[in-house]
Amino acid sequence: MKSELVWDWPIRVSHWLMALLFTGLIITGNEGGDWLKYHFYMGYSLSALIVARVLYGIWGSHYARFGQFVRSPKVVFSYLKGLLTGHHEHYAGHNPIGALMVVVLFLGLSLQWLTGLFTSDQIFWFGPFNGYASDDWLDRISTIHHTLPNILLALVALHILAVLFHEIHLKERLFLAMLHGKKKGLTGPVQVQTPRLGIVLSLVIGLAWLAVLWMMPI
Repeated sequence: MKSELVWDWPIRVSHWLMALLFTGLIITGNEGGDWLKYHFYMGYSLSALIVARVLYGIWGSHYARFGQFVRSPKVVFSYLKGLLTGHHEHYAGHNPIGALMVVVLFLGLSLQWLTGLFTSDQIFWFGPFNGYASDDWLDRISTIHHTLPNILLALVALHILAVLFHEIHLKERLFLAMLHGKKKGLTGPVQVQTPRLGIVLSLVIGLAWLAVLWMMPI
């Protein structure tokens, strides 16, 4: 059975880098102390990666685009119903529920790094935007930043369980597909090409944002 490229290298690289950075952020955030310096820099890197990936979701390859895989609530519920009854539709890229998880994770991670820019440990380390908000707002932002990781961890666990469900029950090799980008048994897939301009613009803007953050004192 022939394999077809679905997820090109920018999608795969950004996916695994997000996983690594999120893991590092959880570890350094829990350790505290001098580890917070690395926590900030990893947060900056995650923010730049998400900026680049969101832009690639606009300018990128076919299955990378939000306009291709984000579906309406009606389609999501219809897919879920079909999944429960064993008559679900097959998608080359993200299915409607997977697409919903992508959007929720991007929004959650973005809220996390955004609040991190304002948060401090009140002793040594201060986010670069800490001085631009009132004490009341800083308290609210800090509460969000310290509460949201538990929600994100639950979402990540749900994401992993969904992948296992696809691997074991539906026999869809999503893990390997996110390594080499290819899927088997697709009907009429679109030929995937990585647009040079799209990847260059996404990387340049993401790296420019990262450079701005790295030049700010913490």
